[in-house]
Amino acid sequence: MGGLATALLVGPFGAIGQAQTPDAPEGTPETTPTEPAEADTTPRFTCQMQDGKYTVMYSPTSQPGQAYPWAVPQDMGSAWPAERRCATISARLEEYRPDGLMALETSVENGYNTVCVTTENTPGCRIVFTVPPGQDAAATRDLVFDNLAIADRGDQTQGVTTFAGGSSDVLGQIGNILGLPSSTSSSRSSGINLKPFLDPADGGTGARLSGGSPAGRPLNPDAFR
Repeated sequence: MGGLATALLVGPFGAIGQAQTPDAPEGTPETTPTEPAEADTTPRFTCQMQDGKYTVMYSPTSQPGQAYPWAVPQDMGSAWPAERRCATISARLEEYRPDGLMALETSVENGYNTVCVTTENTPGCRIVFTVPPGQDAAATRDLVFDNLAIADRGDQTQGVTTFAGGSSDVLGQIGNILGLPSSTSSSRSSGINLKPFLDPADGGTGARLSGGSPAGRPLNPDAFR
């Protein structure tokens, strides 16, 4: 009886748990594991030379070879020449980009007015650049927004100069010529939504990305440290 039980458990196909795997039909191609796609490490924000000026450029991945100028920094004293400011601004935007750029805001940090950006994954407003003394932070931020708004009209964007302070109040000069209120009173206090000006790959809608210019060669940010 014991021998019969053993035979029933073992059977003609060998011991339990040693099931045979059927062979694949002839002609069936063998599948190989798919390699995971490499993350795109190409920077979107870079400092480039455009029309003889150091320019902060944004290059959406959905438009290869196209770039949009966001700002044209100028010298802010001997310690912060234009090329260094350009490299710093582009590096900061690129650093914050993976966290989901949301809106340009203004703030005060260490007693200085700043233009900063909010992100989806990090609380607070992270500094983009410091506004020179005597220059209105909201007016400067709105100049940057005006540059981005040009893309919505289908024209080729022109970089906005983040100029030095003092009497160089561009909005004020334009207002005086046209008889408009001062830039301080007309500047918006709310943030500027960046989503329409960012590629979907960067969390934006890309609704206002049109009329870009050919991308140039990025400058080496390490040269300005």
